[in-house]
Amino acid sequence: MEKRADLLRVDSTGTIHSLGRTASQEMRARAGEWRLLPGPREVCLLRPATAVGTLRMAGELRTPGAVCDVIAMAAQSSWTGELVVIDFESQRSVYLDGGSVVGASTNMASERLGETLYRFGVITRAQLDAVIAASTASGKRVGETAIDLEFVTAEDLFPMMARQVEEVFYAALRVGEGAFYVFDRYDETQLPRRHNMSAGQLLMEGARRMDEMRFFRERIPNDEFIPIRKAGDKKPPDELADAFAQCDGNIAEIGRRTGQLEFEVTRSVFQLLQGAFITVSAPRPEGPVAIVAAFNPALIDIHAKCDAAGKGNELRDSLSRFATGALVFDPLFFGAGPHPDGSFGADRVSRNLAAVAGEDPDAWLVQLLEEYVGFALFQAGSLLPREHEAALAAHVAEVLKPVRALESLAPPSRM
Repeated sequence: MEKRADLLRVDSTGTIHSLGRTASQEMRARAGEWRLLPGPREVCLLRPATAVGTLRMAGELRTPGAVCDVIAMAAQSSWTGELVVIDFESQRSVYLDGGSVVGASTNMASERLGETLYRFGVITRAQLDAVIAASTASGKRVGETAIDLEFVTAEDLFPMMARQVEEVFYAALRVGEGAFYVFDRYDETQLPRRHNMSAGQLLMEGARRMDEMRFFRERIPNDEFIPIRKAGDKKPPDELADAFAQCDGNIAEIGRRTGQLEFEVTRSVFQLLQGAFITVSAPRPEGPVAIVAAFNPALIDIHAKCDAAGKGNELRDSLSRFATGALVFDPLFFGAGPHPDGSFGADRVSRNLAAVAGEDPDAWLVQLLEEYVGFALFQAGSLLPREHEAALAAHVAEVLKPVRALESLAPPSRM
């Protein structure tokens, strides 16, 4: 399981051995000579022997928002350099100059410039596909290609580039399990355009969004949820009238039509929901990424309840034995988790699924995840007080309603 995938062993001769596949892959990618920096026995920190620049700070992240303190220090000290934030699936860099944010980069496809243009309704999906194809063929940047194809103007593009930097910054703040590194310099070639944003103001806005989004997510888990106007003559207040009129399609689609951020649309929808002007419907997930994302909240809740009762380790041990004994789960979950909160990386599961699934991968994945969550819930029932068990089962059933429609599809045999 994943808990051993990143392990290394240092033997008595000082030789490093990779015990897990993830560790082996990471070490092979770093073949060469490295310098061991001085450190306590609990830490091994290596840097390339020919590395240029200084690693000013590094550390683990264990809670969302933990990196805020690092950014606050950088802003107050007017640092120049690169902040790298890494979690299980993503790597994001924020570039600082004199304490101001001048750019950002990400390896997450959903946060790149093309997706930003699409998400804010500047270009259509078909236009984005054309831009990506032309950019790949020519080697030009996505923004430059979009201008060449006359899908956008430079005036349209520049504010969207700033929006993308903001969204990467906010996403870095939300990383709750991973690591950060601060270097004293950055590669200028990573900046297609320099911006000049106050790190302090971005930090305050990011903290506000995280605080508010915690409440929103209790009723609106993601931007695929669909607000539905209630019948009747009840009218919303003037400040919510436009949002009420736009309730056609999911939150992501509303954002594309109005050019608003997901946070802004979600806040308006939440206010309409609180006022009983609308209801919110969960989407039927399509594709493995969406299916895993639909199951993750149930797993997170089960683990959280067992952790609160001091039974989290027992749950995780039982799930590990169950998954290993069933044989099929190990290749499906390889490199995807389970994460400490019990969830799985949706993108990685999707890639693994292509190698192990039968003719109908979506139905096959739903069946497997139903079995896994079902066992987790069964095991939690033996670990929790009876009154907590019933409430947890009811909540999990509610969370999984969107995927239950897929269960009518007959899955093929497993292997």
